[in-house]
Amino acid sequence: MLRTLATIATSSAVVISSALPAAADSKRPTTIIDFASSANTVAYQQPVTFTGELIDARTKDPLAGEPVQIRFTPPGASTTTVAAGTTGSDGRFTINTTLPSGGRVSAVFPGDTGLDPGSSPGPEILLQAAHLPSRLVLDPVPASVPAGTPVTFSGTMQVQVNGAWEAFPGAPLTLTMEPASSSQSNLTYVTTSGADGRFSLTEPVSGTSDWSIDDTQKGVHQGGWFQDFTRADYNWIDGVSRTRVAGFSVPSHDEAHHAYSSGLYATGTVERWNGNSWVGLIYGWVDLYYRPKGSTTWHKDYATQTDANGQFRNVVGIHLGTVDWQARVRASADTLTSTSAGTVTSTVTDKTHFRSASITRRSSKSVINGQVADWYSGPSFSDLRGLKVRLYYRARGSKTWHSYRTATLGRNGVFRFSVSKNHGYYFKVTFPTQGAFQSSTSRTL
Repeated sequence: MLRTLATIATSSAVVISSALPAAADSKRPTTIIDFASSANTVAYQQPVTFTGELIDARTKDPLAGEPVQIRFTPPGASTTTVAAGTTGSDGRFTINTTLPSGGRVSAVFPGDTGLDPGSSPGPEILLQAAHLPSRLVLDPVPASVPAGTPVTFSGTMQVQVNGAWEAFPGAPLTLTMEPASSSQSNLTYVTTSGADGRFSLTEPVSGTSDWSIDDTQKGVHQGGWFQDFTRADYNWIDGVSRTRVAGFSVPSHDEAHHAYSSGLYATGTVERWNGNSWVGLIYGWVDLYYRPKGSTTWHKDYATQTDANGQFRNVVGIHLGTVDWQARVRASADTLTSTSAGTVTSTVTDKTHFRSASITRRSSKSVINGQVADWYSGPSFSDLRGLKVRLYYRARGSKTWHSYRTATLGRNGVFRFSVSKNHGYYFKVTFPTQGAFQSSTSRTL
């Protein structure tokens, strides 16, 4: 019985022992001390020496033969490893490298068998950059292209080193397109100079615009870069556009005096082809022409300018009768002319009235004098000279008017009738509709 119990106890002990976890491998913590740089300000293409010591963080013993990396964070960019070295027998390291700019630097131990990763404690070393005179040397671009044509904007980024200009690689560059109209937004395109300092961007010129390039990163120039801020202009490029008058109208009917007081307006829309689609012609000039009915000659009226949407609305001259209208886009350095399709017809009539009408009755005749005008107040559009008036009469007690005689209006629209009828009759004078002139009737005399 005792033997059996002992065996059970022993078996139980074995089971309990096998259930315990195995001891984990222990890694020693590490740190880098005395990390330093040989310079506070780095110069272009000049090496910088970084030194320090890798030690066991607990025992403070130096760690020999271990890798150390130099990590670098340039302004506005992510952190990368720029150099690496190995510690000596005393745990110290010396690493030489050149940097692409100023920035923040740290030393990092990536870890090894039995050793945790470690780094230099405290803040990173901040290195300033010695600035260099800089310039952008541009390749030529055309002064004018059809709208929508791709144009290559290229050149070389250079810095001055010891008095001589040389290519500068890796410079962030921003190409800016500024439209001719302030109502449109600028467009920007980014690139980086290559190993030979060259850069090239091919972009469509959809309209007249000013093009320039500078060494910024999305409009920001970092103080930690070697290159000074520089900017160069390709200058204006005319994007020559085909045009069309997409809509044009003038009121079909109006009366001259109403048109004078309220305005007779031509309205329309002008579009240009930007290489991809039809868009409004911004601030383009449009000349308005009219042609009297029956004539083959077009006459220039007023000119107008489109707005930021390519639309226009402008008063036109008052031309009596029926006239045809055209809108013609004025040609310019970046605009091809076009004319509105077909014609727009408008008829302007002119009201008339009798300024005076009087009668002198004598024993054997009556003399009727008066004046017809086309205005009450404001401008006169015609003196009506040469047009006709007609005299009517009716006997006293009758309601029936009879046509009697016709006279021709003289200067300033005056007329005169001398008739044999007198005290037994009433008279009136009518101005019948003639051309653009509306009819009117005098008072009963």
